[in-house]
Amino acid sequence: MFSRVLLCYDGSDAGRRALKRGAELAVLLKARVFVLAIMPIGMADPMIAAAAAGQAFLGNSAEAAEQLLKTSINILTSLGVKAEGYVGYGCPIGQIVNHAKRFAIDLIVLGHYPQPPGGFWWSNNFRSSLAERVKCCIFLAIETNEKSL
Repeated sequence: MFSRVLLCYDGSDAGRRALKRGAELAVLLKARVFVLAIMPIGMADPMIAAAAAGQAFLGNSAEAAEQLLKTSINILTSLGVKAEGYVGYGCPIGQIVNHAKRFAIDLIVLGHYPQPPGGFWWSNNFRSSLAERVKCCIFLAIETNEKSL
């Protein structure tokens, strides 16, 4: 079944939902968990990324990325999941594809963005679909009426 799971996190509510659902799956499957904190190209300001992750931030974009990763690891730890963490800079699709290949991932877990400008997991400016570029399953964590983390 699924033994290696990649959870993708960008600091958004959708990303937090993906972490929670991915953690639930990983526990049930007894899977090895990798978390990828993604800092897209053109991130307007590191303070925005930190605020999205619910953190105060004074520093540079590398520090913002590390804070994003730390937040994702803390969320997973609070859910009883041990994860290996990595930061990806640039095109989210490219980062997800590269990490999925690097770690021989069986399942990718993403948050769902129902309206533009979200949805960047699925396609970039070149209309390159994530589903067409990976050789594993993709799980979308869809919003429910549950309280957020």
